[in-house]
Amino acid sequence: MFNIFKKKDKLLKEDISLSALKTDIHSHLIPNVDDGSKSMEESISLIRQLKSFGYEKVITTPHVFYNSFPDGIEVLDEKLKELQREVERNNINIEIALGCELLLDEDVSDRMEKKQIRTFSDNYLLVEFPMNTLPMAYENWLFDLQLRGYKLVLAHPERFLYFFEDKRKYALLKDREIIFQSNIASISGYYGEDVRKAVEYLIKENMVELLGTDCHGQRHIEAIKRTLRNPLLEQLILSGKLINNKL
Repeated sequence: MFNIFKKKDKLLKEDISLSALKTDIHSHLIPNVDDGSKSMEESISLIRQLKSFGYEKVITTPHVFYNSFPDGIEVLDEKLKELQREVERNNINIEIALGCELLLDEDVSDRMEKKQIRTFSDNYLLVEFPMNTLPMAYENWLFDLQLRGYKLVLAHPERFLYFFEDKRKYALLKDREIIFQSNIASISGYYGEDVRKAVEYLIKENMVELLGTDCHGQRHIEAIKRTLRNPLLEQLILSGKLINNKL
């Protein structure tokens, strides 16, 4: 049953369609607001390719951290409308919605008070931790957000290797009903071998409920293409564990 977790297993003969997912819940496609797309032309090219993978909906999630939008996060709403108009003008039959990727740090409560976030679907909130160090107060921040009614989705938990080094922390997060969103390209080792091992572990332990592209640019499109014949990706999509198509 678990032979597909072996590194040397052969790739599939044909690309896997992502149409069963329907929705991508993590991307950076609004031009010039973070480290994602740098132009409307680039955004349209990326969206067109996401459509070719089988997606029907894209929830784009700009990074939100301290003072990232000093004039107010409402600017994202206007930029989303611009992107939607351009998608329609280019006859790409795909829905574009807005969320955010919220960095969890000491000023997260202040941002909540100022409503400097964007949720998606039924009050889901995509969050991430600092990449290199787990903050000591992270449990308090999660509790505060959940107390406010947010359904928390942790972006790419496999990339926070301090969790993988102490796997009990994964279990503790799941006990708190945190939803795990893994990046598709993590499965094929795009972010490194340690991240590949971590996502393999999470999938084997049935901890992954969402897949995301985390698409910032063409490099991520190419990384996803290299993952589309990976048997572990196929197993996860066929497992019935993912909830992308409900969002």
